[in-house]
Amino acid sequence: MVVAVVATVVTAMWLWLTVRERRDGKQEEKERTLEEATLRALGPMKASDPHLLRLLQERYLEPPFPGPPDLMLDRTGPEAERYNIYRTRFSSWMRTNRIIKTLFSSAPPGFFVEAGALDGEFISNTLHLERELGWTGLLVEADTTLYSALAGKRRRAWSSRGCLSPTAYPQELIFHGYFADASASVDTHLLVRSTGNLEGVQAPAAGQMGTQHRQVVQCFPLLSFLLAVNTTALQYVSLDVEGAEADILINLPWEEVDVAVWTIEHKVNTDKFKNIYEQPLLTSGTETSEVEVLNTSFKTTSSLRSAPVKAVTKVVYYAAQRDPSQGKDPYFIRFMQERGYVLYDYWDGDYTFIKRNSSICQRHCPA
Repeated sequence: MVVAVVATVVTAMWLWLTVRERRDGKQEEKERTLEEATLRALGPMKASDPHLLRLLQERYLEPPFPGPPDLMLDRTGPEAERYNIYRTRFSSWMRTNRIIKTLFSSAPPGFFVEAGALDGEFISNTLHLERELGWTGLLVEADTTLYSALAGKRRRAWSSRGCLSPTAYPQELIFHGYFADASASVDTHLLVRSTGNLEGVQAPAAGQMGTQHRQVVQCFPLLSFLLAVNTTALQYVSLDVEGAEADILINLPWEEVDVAVWTIEHKVNTDKFKNIYEQPLLTSGTETSEVEVLNTSFKTTSSLRSAPVKAVTKVVYYAAQRDPSQGKDPYFIRFMQERGYVLYDYWDGDYTFIKRNSSICQRHCPA
């Protein structure tokens, strides 16, 4: 009897140790795979590589928060009042918000992507969709300070501290962030931080706001993000990436992604779209003047590691007033039209495109 009991105990211990070793072995193998993917993600690596998608899922994606959000919109007091001033003072956000309500108020809940999500609330183009219409989606913000604030908002959407790669593969790049003066108001702080851009990009603010700091960011193609969250059919994408939008769109495999509506900030007419065509497609209200030719190159992290980080103090300023209905990039418009989109609205560098054969277009595109 004693021998049988001892044998049973020994067998149970052996089985437990075997299971534990296998479990530990699988965990070690998983960690090795992730480390290898981390190194390969420095570039180049296929956007759909399963190891890359696992890396994204394990280390660069946070799932939607299940509970109630924590928003300044729901608070009172002087700070909240100042924070929320954009809702009644920032004309570009107000216009985009009206467009979103017009296009989607009668549509079923969908999936969005907001690249350049800032803190997840301030001038967000997707908060209304999530809060009022029951949508979910993906929020992408490369600025580490802003992303920390975003996580605290408890949005019911996936979020990532990565950035959208301007190429068809993942890579590490240098990101320029900007700090406002310590005495600045909360909305000014966020406006200045919203001008952060990848190094080598011709950005709208051109580095003229705040004090510059540089950080290394891991960037992934938009397709990789979508595959990692298991959706390539999107109802809305907000692309506000301070000058990197041309490269992101040009390198997007359009046949693999279905987007109904885009809102794209494209304020600087670079040569990116112009180089694709000999002549722009002329449409009503489209400007035909030549656009400035710029030589843009993205800086990898090697240049950051080989040189000391420098902080350059800049003053906060606002651009001179101009006609916000002017300044369209005809080459960009043609690029989107050839991918099946109709220009629904333009205002001060903000373009809204609707897919021509979508139900949204059937209801809202001009005849």
